Amino acid sequence: MKRKILCLSAALLLISVVGCNKQKTCRCSVRGTQNVRIIKIDRGECEQISLYQYHTALDSLEVDSLVCTGYEFGIDSIFKD
Repeated sequence: MKRKILCLSAALLLISVVGCNKQKTCRCSVRGTQNVRIIKIDRGECEQISLYQYHTALDSLEVDSLVCTGYEFGIDSIFKD
């Protein structure tokens, strides 16, 4: 009986760990500049991100063309989570 309970609890723990959705941190370089954007995503791959849209202080819509990766940049040593 103890063995069944132990196996069942281990299986439930495994399911809960696998079922969690871990957030990814993507490091993106803006094409043509030295700017770096760090973007957090819930699902998908960092390499799929190619555009970043944002509003400036004057409320105009800006669009940056990006090259993204999931690997750490040197900037990560400056900004830690």
